[in-house]
Amino acid sequence: MTQLSAIGLTEAQVRQLYETNVLRQKLFDIITADVPRTQDEVWARHILVSDEATANAVRQRLLNGEDFAKVAAEVSIDTGTKDKGGDLGWFGKGAMVAEFETAAYSQKVGEIGQPVKSQFGYHIIQVLAHEEVPLDATGYARRNKLRSQLG
Repeated sequence: MTQLSAIGLTEAQVRQLYETNVLRQKLFDIITADVPRTQDEVWARHILVSDEATANAVRQRLLNGEDFAKVAAEVSIDTGTKDKGGDLGWFGKGAMVAEFETAAYSQKVGEIGQPVKSQFGYHIIQVLAHEEVPLDATGYARRNKLRSQLG
């Protein structure tokens, strides 16, 4: 109180500040009570090719047991992932183009999916894992911001 009175705040003003902050936190807790604190994510890899015939041939090679990473390095036109075995890492909803996301989220873990056409070409997707992961403070804050913008 001594430090606050030195800058001109009265005890009543300090009490009002604390009360306002407590009420603000309670209101925030009520408003965000139904905001999920986890996010559904998948870990996937893909091979991107330019046409459907090539996509079908690549998928068949994978179904026949060829190594995904080697085939990705050989034929994928995605320069960002081809040398990493096509690995896209973990991603949540809204991170990928709609066609890709729909396919990845609907596939079973380990499955080599049917080729999926997007604006980039044809993707052969393999989901490596699928789980609910906790949102970190940034992700949770981003969800709350998006929620408030959507009304």
